[in-house]
Amino acid sequence: TVPTRTWCPFHFFRTSGDIQPFFASVVANLLIHGAVVGMRGLSRPGCWAYPDMLELGCPDSHGRIMGDAESRSHFGAWCVTSSPLVLSHDLRNRAIADALWPIIANRE
Repeated sequence: TVPTRTWCPFHFFRTSGDIQPFFASVVANLLIHGAVVGMRGLSRPGCWAYPDMLELGCPDSHGRIMGDAESRSHFGAWCVTSSPLVLSHDLRNRAIADALWPIIANRE
């Protein structure tokens, strides 16, 4: 179900398919999100559109995670698009949590 400009049964809704833990997927979801939101003007208070959860610190199928610049870009793009900042990394992994903290706690 996709909201319209006058009807939204949700507080937020996804605009793209499942994101994967590599930067090309982040960019692809962001482009789809921009097309949906930009053309239809659907994202607004009470009805926020978002391009899926954050993939910061999540390994791909080869065990690689996005680098610092990619992670910062990913987080920043989700902030700019007013997306819910849903973290999906393993919270039990202290090294990843410590590496991500400067990104997710940045006041800028």
